[in-house]
Amino acid sequence: MENEKLNSLKKTMRINIILYIIYGLFLMIETFDFLEMLHSKPADYSPTYSLVNVIFYQMEMFICFLCAFTLIILVSTKQSVKMLLFISLSLFIFRIGTVYYLYFYETEERWVPFIYKRANDFSMLFRRTLVPGQLIVGVISFWYSIKVLRADKK
Repeated sequence: MENEKLNSLKKTMRINIILYIIYGLFLMIETFDFLEMLHSKPADYSPTYSLVNVIFYQMEMFICFLCAFTLIILVSTKQSVKMLLFISLSLFIFRIGTVYYLYFYETEERWVPFIYKRANDFSMLFRRTLVPGQLIVGVISFWYSIKVLRADKK
């Protein structure tokens, strides 16, 4: 039973790895798209973003790949359940912080320019499914970690 719960935990971590990598690759494609638009502007076109705005995009891409590779290392090596729980929780809290900072944090002093506009028809679809999906799967991984720890104590 305990081994079954541990396998479920690793399965949810693998799902999260896939979500992070897919979203990171999507961000890379959009970064190239935005940079190409800045480099060779179409006639009668003025972008609503600058290179600084694109760097925010690249930071989120870097964060997604960092989270994915951290989870890959965790899943592929033999770690204790407590270590899996601790790092999964740390990554989850880190991701919540970055999502809040990049998408919702607004003040008069500093406003992250919302370049997360429609670069293509799939932009908002990807953002509205993959970002919440990463957080939901993070909660599920945390829940499975707690179940495995409770089963381990019995």
